[in-house]
Amino acid sequence: MMRKLYHTVIFMMLCVVAVSCKKGDKVEILTLSKAGEEFYFGEKVKVWAGTQGGDNTTVSYKWTATDGTFDGWRTQNLFENLWIAPNKVGEYTVTATADHKGSTTTRSTSLKVTRYFFDEFQSKFTFDGNGWAIADLTANQISDNNPLASSLEVTASTVNKTAILRRDLNLADLRIPLSIRTKLGWKTFFRAGQPIIISLFFKQPSENTNYPFLREIRWEYYPTVDPATTDSYQIRYETFIPASGKSTFSTATAVLPNPLALINPVKGKSTLFKSLSGVEKSLAFAIDANNVFTTYVDGVQWFSSNGIKDWLTYCKANYPGFQDPLASRFQIAYPGKANANETSTVGFVKSVYINNDGTILK
Repeated sequence: MMRKLYHTVIFMMLCVVAVSCKKGDKVEILTLSKAGEEFYFGEKVKVWAGTQGGDNTTVSYKWTATDGTFDGWRTQNLFENLWIAPNKVGEYTVTATADHKGSTTTRSTSLKVTRYFFDEFQSKFTFDGNGWAIADLTANQISDNNPLASSLEVTASTVNKTAILRRDLNLADLRIPLSIRTKLGWKTFFRAGQPIIISLFFKQPSENTNYPFLREIRWEYYPTVDPATTDSYQIRYETFIPASGKSTFSTATAVLPNPLALINPVKGKSTLFKSLSGVEKSLAFAIDANNVFTTYVDGVQWFSSNGIKDWLTYCKANYPGFQDPLASRFQIAYPGKANANETSTVGFVKSVYINNDGTILK
């Protein structure tokens, strides 16, 4: 009888220990969060798990995704990770699995990749890795969960040097058709008689270096001049021949193979570009699948042109093996100081959007 009772007590104690261990080892992922609701090609997206149970020092994580990659092996076992979006539009699933002494739990979240690129200057990765770069300016990121309240403020403080904010377009090929919209302006001070310049640069082809190629589309607007008396815009494109080092910009009198005018006059007067401090301007341009170039100012079409279309048609007919344009960099430039005693120009950029699916940004 005593022996039977002894075994019963031992059995009960083992059950208590087993239940206690099982309860202590149990882990559950309650939430799987992501930094944002939509993402662009190659964007680094923070994802993190909210886990209950277990010991933070002994819980390990495994991350998987239906597409895209993760940013390095160092983050694989942690409760948070950086997912790198794939280079195509779609809806993807990221899954985290937590393991604590054999007790596992899994949770997934959906992430939408919606376009080639966009930035509303909310991300802490704005200047990280493949983010924006600056030259001859200082940048202050004003971040807010509301994209309408976030922006990038830039101060152009270098004397007689253009201040540049640029982003390499190297996460995925950007070819025609393409469309770009920028919302920007100036605040507190702007150097008199100077432009804000928006540029899209293209890569130099690796072959046929004696052929001209499309190197830059450049849109300059002068926000503070009087358009009744002074030119307030200049918009053109540049071709370049690497073998000879010859650079040529659009003119109204150009003859092929020189770059044709996008608009006549190439430089002129328009009330569209007059803007006061703090006023946001929306400038957009597109090259559609037929190579037609179109511009929009504050959501309204300004002009449409066959200038690039006719130039490309000529080049493809006259230069065997001519390569289609491949974009390399987007850039915004503000004027530097006229002299050391002048106040610095201060500008702001609210957003940049780039499409490569044929849809037009206005």
